[in-house]
Amino acid sequence: MPTHSSLLFRLPALRILMLGLMVGLLTAGLGLGTASASTSADDSTAEVNASSAQDPTDPASTQSTDTSSAPAGQTVVFGIPGLTIDDIDPERTPNLYGLLSEGAAANLNVRTIGSATCPASGWLSFGAGARAQAGPSPVAEDADPDDSARCPTMIAPTTNVDDDSADSGAASANDAAKSDEAHADEPVAGATTAQIEGFDAVKEPNIGSGYSVDYGMLARTIAEDSTDVPAGTDAADEDALLEPCVAAEGPGAAYAAADEDGVVTNFTEDATATDCRLGVVDLGAVGIRSWLFDPIPNYSYTVPPNFDRETRVAEADRRLGARLQEMEDNAKDGAADPTIIVAGLGDSSGLPQLRAFIAAGPGFEPGSLSSATTRTPGLLQITDLAPGILDVLDVDSPRAVGFHSTPTDDAPQQRIDDLVAEAQKSTTIHQNLSTYSITLDIVFYVLFIACAILLNRSILGRRGGATLAPHVHRFLGWVSLGIASLPMGAFLAGLVPWSRTAEPGLGLFLSVVGTAAVLFVLALIPPWGRTWRGRVGALTGANLLILATDLATGSHLQANSLLGYNPIVGGRYYGLGNQGAAIFIVSLFIFLGIAVSWLRARGHRRAVFAVPIVVGLAAVFVSGNPSWGAKFGGTIAILAGLMVLLALLSKIRLTLLRLALIGVASLAILIGIAFLDWLRPAGARSHFGTFFDQIVTGEALQVVGRKLGANLHIIQINPALAIVTPLAAIAILVFLRYLLHFPRVHAGSRTGRLVNKWRGRLPQLFADSDLHFGFLAAATGLGVGLVLTDSGVAVPSTGAMVLLPFLLALSAEHAEEAHR
Repeated sequence: MPTHSSLLFRLPALRILMLGLMVGLLTAGLGLGTASASTSADDSTAEVNASSAQDPTDPASTQSTDTSSAPAGQTVVFGIPGLTIDDIDPERTPNLYGLLSEGAAANLNVRTIGSATCPASGWLSFGAGARAQAGPSPVAEDADPDDSARCPTMIAPTTNVDDDSADSGAASANDAAKSDEAHADEPVAGATTAQIEGFDAVKEPNIGSGYSVDYGMLARTIAEDSTDVPAGTDAADEDALLEPCVAAEGPGAAYAAADEDGVVTNFTEDATATDCRLGVVDLGAVGIRSWLFDPIPNYSYTVPPNFDRETRVAEADRRLGARLQEMEDNAKDGAADPTIIVAGLGDSSGLPQLRAFIAAGPGFEPGSLSSATTRTPGLLQITDLAPGILDVLDVDSPRAVGFHSTPTDDAPQQRIDDLVAEAQKSTTIHQNLSTYSITLDIVFYVLFIACAILLNRSILGRRGGATLAPHVHRFLGWVSLGIASLPMGAFLAGLVPWSRTAEPGLGLFLSVVGTAAVLFVLALIPPWGRTWRGRVGALTGANLLILATDLATGSHLQANSLLGYNPIVGGRYYGLGNQGAAIFIVSLFIFLGIAVSWLRARGHRRAVFAVPIVVGLAAVFVSGNPSWGAKFGGTIAILAGLMVLLALLSKIRLTLLRLALIGVASLAILIGIAFLDWLRPAGARSHFGTFFDQIVTGEALQVVGRKLGANLHIIQINPALAIVTPLAAIAILVFLRYLLHFPRVHAGSRTGRLVNKWRGRLPQLFADSDLHFGFLAAATGLGVGLVLTDSGVAVPSTGAMVLLPFLLALSAEHAEEAHR
């Protein structure tokens, strides 16, 4: 035992270590790399989407569409809610196929607020550049107030609105100046001012939703653009310049262009015939009758009773072809080629899917598109479209997000097949998320109950059963080790092209089981495979290495994973997800506990402190780097757990006050990094700087409230996930008799008598203080993750599913001692 004087001697050294840790982390944080500007919107079910940090070394950043000058031709957006890449066929949809062949394409996430996106919500979000939900009209509410599976009525704007009435209706107490300016412009030739009656009902669902919606942001930003006429432009060319406005055709386009009062400055029957720089055309939705509630009579949202999807898609393609032909026939001599964009702005039923996005024209080569918010070739989200179009038009955007193009020489059909495979992967993952989660819950419950029964001394002691106890204990250790490999199998399945198989669901299942089996076998390879500590150490080390490598190379395994994040949900597109963070935290500290124990047994005293510091700081860097993990709350959790581990290794007694100080210090370091990031220009900030900006602007409480609501929503839709955490606590503290040792429970008390009935305890395991410290650090990290991470309930729940199996497997080496 160390003397009192030796402990005092170690305290300055610990302080130096702590100071060095903070300075090192701060230095690492400052060198995380330049981040690109944008922050995507938060998701409604779980994670907040990480704001993109565009690494300067990212190939996508060097392949960005060249938009250094605004295209001279008109840009036209054709919206077809419900359209998918899989709908595009050279025979059935020749016009869509032709545009894709000539231009770039991507799968489009249309998630707004709620699991599926009605066309009205998609159009509203497109125009605002933010997630928004369109409310139902009074007609829809009166018809069936309990039916949430249908979409609200699209309200056609009325054109018998003069400018004076628009101005008078627009003036509000807080935004009168902005409204007067917005309505000061006269409509261009061929367009008229219109207004969506009852627009307050359309906006109502966004009140108190936690999202800031700037209605009509796209149209207003273009209208306010004061691009000067280039020097040397002659009178004829100057007359041919397009007007800085947005022409809206159809009810969906009106939703996109309407300001907060529902006023559309340039509503027209032919957006392509106006002189506006941007035309927005509503071609109608590909949907089913029960989804599109009360379609507008005689308009494109009318769905015939004998609905057939292929027929509907072909009709949309025919309309598109007719409009493209009109544009070609009416084009002026010498006019620049237009930029054509087709977007599936919404879902076609209650089943959410990735939709289609195609861009053809100047600056768009055949290939795939991405954005700084997704960092994934062939994937965009609906909130990228408005700032991306502004970038194409060379108009300053509130968010520095543009379309990044990755050219390819692949044939059009090959590009379609690749995008369809990715979309199929997303759909299959989305459909099997609940099944996989419930399966893991059941496996965990069975393991819990089996251990509680089979390791109970009174049960095993009957009729000579005690002689089998060590064998049963070791068998449960093997089962636990196998179960502990399953979560990582959910990530490694991404290495297998299962989405291209005839049965994607079966392919996914076999991929998860197969990769988990490979990982299990690797843990058994000598020399580490000869002991239980070696096997668990190999498995936890492999988890760390796989996750860190994946994050450093683009988060390909995290994306579209059963335990990662899904593009359809759109909460996150890259970086470390909540469940991945839980596995990362548990694996890190259990691995460090085993490693420190191994080093101490061999007399490497300096390495006992050096290894946790080096490995821990590396883990903090991987998690916190905006170009890699981009996990704000997870980084604080890892840092807090690391400080706890270092304090325990230094023999410092942890009190509640000291634990609170560790948490505050961890948070302060991350806030300091966020502040320094916030000092950079808005376009160069990472999500750390964006978070600090939310604190400055007062939006932080709104964001925190939305995240808390997401946690409650998770518990509501998946209560089994929330039950796992207390069950894990019971298993660790009661069944494993941990309460007998930390904190102590008097053996003569009622609680002590209850606990003493249980067998298979972990005193033998936790007699090794280093393993004990690793466990406490992991528990600390999971606890901090619960509080500070978006949708944090998933962190301890998932962490318990690997922490308990790891402990059971480690305890198997004491099977003989435990049952004597």
